[in-house]
Amino acid sequence: MSLEERSGQFAAEIQATLDGVLPGERTIISTKVEGAERYLVTPDGLNPKARRIPLFVADEYLADLDVALYLSLDRTGQYLKTVRSDISIHSVLDRTPLLRYDYRSDMKADPVAHWQVYAERGAVSHLLTKASANAARTRRPHRPHDLSSLHFAVGGERFRPCLEDVLQFLVLDCGVDRCNGWQTVVEGGRERWRRRQLGSIIRDIPSEAARILRELGWKVEPPENPGLPENPRTLRTW
Repeated sequence: MSLEERSGQFAAEIQATLDGVLPGERTIISTKVEGAERYLVTPDGLNPKARRIPLFVADEYLADLDVALYLSLDRTGQYLKTVRSDISIHSVLDRTPLLRYDYRSDMKADPVAHWQVYAERGAVSHLLTKASANAARTRRPHRPHDLSSLHFAVGGERFRPCLEDVLQFLVLDCGVDRCNGWQTVVEGGRERWRRRQLGSIIRDIPSEAARILRELGWKVEPPENPGLPENPRTLRTW
């Protein structure tokens, strides 16, 4: 199956998840990224604002959810991989996002997967302003007093949150309107996501999977051609 076909299937999964959780209509599409072997999965729309998903509380339009997922193939060339995720929540009252969840598989300075919170509290701003003077030069923020300058690491490439986690946060913590049966949809999607991540971890370090299986009584023998070397980097990277 080609990358285009796999990306299209993934877009259909995201469509089903969003339709099963959030009221309203949207169309999730997969489009080729110009100049790269990547596909972008996002709601259809003529511009970024039109691609946002409206969020309602008691039928009142209060916020938007922005979702953009970039897909490619993993290092084996056989499995679909998300190489970038941009997920943010925006109030209808302000252009600045309320929250951002970003993931970049090739992130250098910041955590590969992280939350940023766009809010202020005097005590936190005071601490950040003082602490920035003592931070490593490469980590000194442009706005040292802003909480949004912090990047809250959330599990790295393999253990990061999924879209379903964000959707459950919106329903339970933010009280957004939801469809009947939303929790079943979220839990099913989360299990599917975590099984895929488990498969990725096993492909990264198959010797560890073999060790655990042997401890459980399984008989496991290495193949004659083990293929690519193990990839512990995904477990080390911030």
